[in-house]
Amino acid sequence: MNNTMNNIAPETAYSAGLHPIAAHSVAGCGDATPEHACTVRQRVEATKRKHSSGVLPLSLLSALVLLAPASFVQAQSKVVAAFSVHAGTYQRVDVPVTASLQGVPLRLHDGALQLFEITGGEDLPVASQLDPGMSSRMTWILDGETPPGAVRNFELRVVEERPMPGGAGPVQVEDDGESLQVRIGDKPVLAYRYTFQGVPEGVDEIYDRSGFIHPIWSPEGEILSRIQPPDHYHHYGLWNPWTRTEFEGRSVDFWNLADGQGTVRAKQVIERTAGPLFGGFKALLAHVDFTGGEEKVALNEQWEVKVWNADPDRKVWLIDFASTLNPATEAPLTIKAYRYQGFSLRATETWNDETAALLTSEGFDKSNANATRARWIDVHGVSGAAAGSSGILFMTHPGNHNFPEHLRVWPVGQNGGVENVYININPAQENDWELRPGNSYALRYRMLVYDGTIDAALAERYWRDFADPPRVEVHPTGNLRGASVLVYTKNGEGYVHENIPFSVAALEGLGAEYGFEVTASEDPALFTEENLKQYDALIFSNTNNEAFDTDAQRRALESYVRNGGGFVGIHSASGSERDWPWFSQLLGGNFERHAPLQDFTVEVMDRTHPSTAFLPDTWEIEGDECYYLKEMNPRIRVLLAADLTTVSDEEKEQFPGTLFGDRFPVAWYQEFDGGRQWYTSLGHRPEHYEDPGFMRHILGGIQWVIGGISP
Repeated sequence: MNNTMNNIAPETAYSAGLHPIAAHSVAGCGDATPEHACTVRQRVEATKRKHSSGVLPLSLLSALVLLAPASFVQAQSKVVAAFSVHAGTYQRVDVPVTASLQGVPLRLHDGALQLFEITGGEDLPVASQLDPGMSSRMTWILDGETPPGAVRNFELRVVEERPMPGGAGPVQVEDDGESLQVRIGDKPVLAYRYTFQGVPEGVDEIYDRSGFIHPIWSPEGEILSRIQPPDHYHHYGLWNPWTRTEFEGRSVDFWNLADGQGTVRAKQVIERTAGPLFGGFKALLAHVDFTGGEEKVALNEQWEVKVWNADPDRKVWLIDFASTLNPATEAPLTIKAYRYQGFSLRATETWNDETAALLTSEGFDKSNANATRARWIDVHGVSGAAAGSSGILFMTHPGNHNFPEHLRVWPVGQNGGVENVYININPAQENDWELRPGNSYALRYRMLVYDGTIDAALAERYWRDFADPPRVEVHPTGNLRGASVLVYTKNGEGYVHENIPFSVAALEGLGAEYGFEVTASEDPALFTEENLKQYDALIFSNTNNEAFDTDAQRRALESYVRNGGGFVGIHSASGSERDWPWFSQLLGGNFERHAPLQDFTVEVMDRTHPSTAFLPDTWEIEGDECYYLKEMNPRIRVLLAADLTTVSDEEKEQFPGTLFGDRFPVAWYQEFDGGRQWYTSLGHRPEHYEDPGFMRHILGGIQWVIGGISP
């Protein structure tokens, strides 16, 4: 079989981003006839000659190294985020958890990231892993037993890096030119076939296809799946086709290949991942319609398969399978109600009525589970494992269409009682499911593969971990110790605030009290990409008008923010760089005018933020300017708003008028272009920087942009 998959790029230890390789075209039959069987045979041959699947290099985690527990030096560590993990109402055992690192400035630090569990006065290192292409999501295993209601606390720190051992970690993905094989250590877990399988001798090639999972191995190496059984040559291990569909007014069967109506093909592997905690792949597949005279892709599908290294003893495999469906044309595709279609397993031929057993979440077994609904279904049977049996627990997610889905199960006596373990989880068994153009439809499943047997209580616990995982909270730590900030005060031509030296002194005082280093300067030459890397946040304190001398300095600020840098703006910072739209979006708006100096009332709009959590419902401001900004970024989340009924301003009707009714934003925060930003328009007079309440307001903004604090 001609196969171009051997010419893929080599695996790499780091990729800054994924660069999709264009899928090769698939040739049809130029002289296709309405006789579908003949057409399909010709197309199978053409596809074998020309079809290939582009595979991307291995993507390993992040711009910073994530260390395994034994691979770090703890000296000079710095906390960049903190988490609490809430078990909820269920007991947890070795369950994966995921936290958002959105806005945490990971790329601004030299060294390596190490997660620690904080327990009993000890800091215990924990293995963790960033999602490929999504360095804002970090995963680890909540190891051991966690009782209901328990809370476990963790910190993510930057530590001095020590060279890691060779290899990407226990979960590896190997490519043999025909399949991807996912392994944990030296044990195979599953294989994804992206090239055509070929058919047994004497079998019509109309049954040949690609894009399925087989084998599935148990932890002791038993093969639990099967392909191309003589009773159903179109059965392919673990696969996901649709049987009864309507597309452009035609009926198309993508399941029963002998009918020649359609098939499913692997198109491209777009991502491979390996690491200490999980590995797997993302792949694109196409549901191809043959009924219109020429082949046409009716439905695109993306598989994401993730294999977890969750069991320290490696006695079970935990596998996540996600399918995302997208209509491929402007026409909808309707999955018609039918008894079998969708996510399916054809099990090993050694399992039958006598050698296998089945149990669903509703208590049904092989004799009566067919056409019932279930959250999970467990099947196990005889094997060569030490315990004499192996099995797979299938779990379906509450977010799936028509959850809990119906089952298609071959009952006792089917297929003559032999080689008859087949399971299908079907979201469209009773009712049609219309997939509309421009929309995506996701189905999620989890499998527990094991040797021996499990009981219903254990199956239910695993399903709860999948359906209702522990809640991870990113919370305020107030820990700025070891951070570094640049207080920038440059003013262009025009008004210069006399408060600048007072603001600098006050910020230096916060640094001394809270353990962060403050560098104050009005020199724009500091704005180079390399120099800004040393700062966790930039504080524009009463800058005004032109804050930079060159476009290179502006680009350095853009790069800093896009790499996760924090930005704090105080008072007239909103009047800086007024002709630079990107800066206005960064700050949240562009200064237009202000009311005369006076006392006025500010309303607290959001007290979940550290910069406002300590304030009363209304804050009486003494002797300040009520700023009005234009070009306001709709991304901002307003923290404080001026009560304009308390502001005397003869020009108020001209601007802001009724823009926000009788309120106008005074302070806000946002996540924009990769970083975090916080701004307050208060702080005109030098005396404001001697006010503990106002400085606590600013401190909360600094904590949020630096500490990864989620309000």
